[in-house]
Amino acid sequence: MTAGCTGALRGGVLYLTLDTRGSSVNVFTPAVALELERELQAGLAAGARAVVLQSAKPGSFVNGVGLLLAASSHAQGAAMERAHTLRRCYERLAAAPVPTIAAIEGNCYGCGLELALACDYRIARDSYDTHFYMPELRDYAFVPLFGATQRLPRLLGLRAAMEVLLGERLDARRAAHIGLVDRLAPAQGVAGTLRSLLSELRARRWPKRPPEPRAISGAPAIDALPGPERRLARECLRLARLPFARGYRLEAGLREELASFWSSLGTKESERAMSFFFVRQAAKAHAIGSAAYQRPPRLAIAVERRTPGLRKLARLLEQRRLPGIEVKERGSIAFSTTKVPGALTCTLGGPHTEADCAAFLPLAGSTPIELVPSASQLPWRRGAALFQVLEQAGFQPIVTRARERFVSERLLAAFASAIDSRPARASLLDFGYRLPAALARRVRPGVSKAIAAHVSVALAQECIRALDDGELTHPSQADLLADILFGFPVVHGGLLRYVASGSSPVAKDAARVLGRRDGAHAGP
Repeated sequence: MTAGCTGALRGGVLYLTLDTRGSSVNVFTPAVALELERELQAGLAAGARAVVLQSAKPGSFVNGVGLLLAASSHAQGAAMERAHTLRRCYERLAAAPVPTIAAIEGNCYGCGLELALACDYRIARDSYDTHFYMPELRDYAFVPLFGATQRLPRLLGLRAAMEVLLGERLDARRAAHIGLVDRLAPAQGVAGTLRSLLSELRARRWPKRPPEPRAISGAPAIDALPGPERRLARECLRLARLPFARGYRLEAGLREELASFWSSLGTKESERAMSFFFVRQAAKAHAIGSAAYQRPPRLAIAVERRTPGLRKLARLLEQRRLPGIEVKERGSIAFSTTKVPGALTCTLGGPHTEADCAAFLPLAGSTPIELVPSASQLPWRRGAALFQVLEQAGFQPIVTRARERFVSERLLAAFASAIDSRPARASLLDFGYRLPAALARRVRPGVSKAIAAHVSVALAQECIRALDDGELTHPSQADLLADILFGFPVVHGGLLRYVASGSSPVAKDAARVLGRRDGAHAGP
């Protein structure tokens, strides 16, 4: 039984297929890396003229490994051994004497993007579940370790590379526009585009891609980032400038990157940021019963277009195309003003509904969506397909038991009351709040002393009320709401954890609800 990589030689082309065993997404573990390396060597020895790296997981090319590696850093010897195994695989793939192609269908995150960068060519399917994202700095507070700081600047130039390193999410079209992807394949799949590229390479006698380094360009303004991200952003910028130095050698740059990774790992900031990954997982498990749920391969969604909100939702779902998901007149899931017979129906409006679920989009142009099932029992397993489709369509769903008002409405009101027209935008940014644009516009520019702590306590107090009232069922949901609504900084490990560690009158209550363990899926 394989860990997650198999190889097949067909027509002189070696197809390496990633399919992590026991996971809904591909995770690039040391065991998978060893298999990839072994299959690559065997295929080259058998006469492969080209290599294609592809995924068998719907919606996932590779979703990461850096977090798993970092989490083992308490045993640094073991972590270093794992890092060596993984980095050797990247080096072998990059050094392959034949052209290598990453055929990307599904999310390409972190080390998955770095794996694609180790290939000569990249093809991406033009569907909304194909996104490119480097989470290391923004989500986990450490420096990438598999070559992104060195290969991205050579491919894209300094400015675009830094935007990716700092956490800009790119869909396939944007990735193709900036040169991260060489060819865009249709939403139906990459097969035809891949055949075309292989035919061209065959006609040219299988050449490797020659290096085409970009000229150095300006860098983004580091001071415009949230405060906790600035130090690591400056280090990433230093590393990203190395490829433009005279006499540069990739091997030396990769060594510097690795040293920076180890120095950024194990700090209190990175430990707390990494712990927030498990907060997200716990919130999802409490919402729909599992953090590893896979959406159905085919699904029809009906959206009644009688109100502006429903028309806007229909446009978004149509624009954000997902393979196998169609917006039609009838479907097993429906968004409507009234209950649709035979369909799981969501209404837009107040939390009271005769349908199966009420939905609320709290911020215009932003991604959070609160779902309130009419059934009182959570987790809401019946809504798992809806939850996953919304998540893969770029929304950030959260399931609550709101009654008179949506919980997100209450939190937005608490935020507005805590700000109270004070000039606070710079203070919140320095603390680490990454406010969505729609919310940032409501905050006056300027500085107010201790406003970030005051706002955090006010939000925590409202979350604690919702937990005590049963409208939130687990502390992880409160922390997730603070993250998706207000961009609360992950380096604090979550809103409640931050407030519980302070000396405000709310600290004791925050510690109390964090100690609560409701249901089978206890949080971290």
